[in-house]
Amino acid sequence: MAGNSRYKGRRRDAPRRYNPRESERTTMLNLHKIIPFRFDIREIMTHYKVEETLASSVVASVIAKASRISIPTAKEYAREQEAAGSIPKEVTGEICELLDRYSKYR
Repeated sequence: MAGNSRYKGRRRDAPRRYNPRESERTTMLNLHKIIPFRFDIREIMTHYKVEETLASSVVASVIAKASRISIPTAKEYAREQEAAGSIPKEVTGEICELLDRYSKYR
């Protein structure tokens, strides 16, 4: 019975079925470029002389939010830190530009 060993997938004349998207696509941090991103954001922090312990927590939170949630959420977090007085306005602006440069639509 050679007929039973054939591929039993979709027939050529049957229409293709597309799976519905589970969620909408959004901009997130490009994980292929995370090492240069880390380097650049740390350079920003050292250039503006942000306190080391504060800088490391802000950097970690920005990376976590940008890679897992979205770029707008990470920008919002940076602006919240600016409003709280943790980081200067110039640092927030450069972080937002950096996030735009290293973003990916996924």
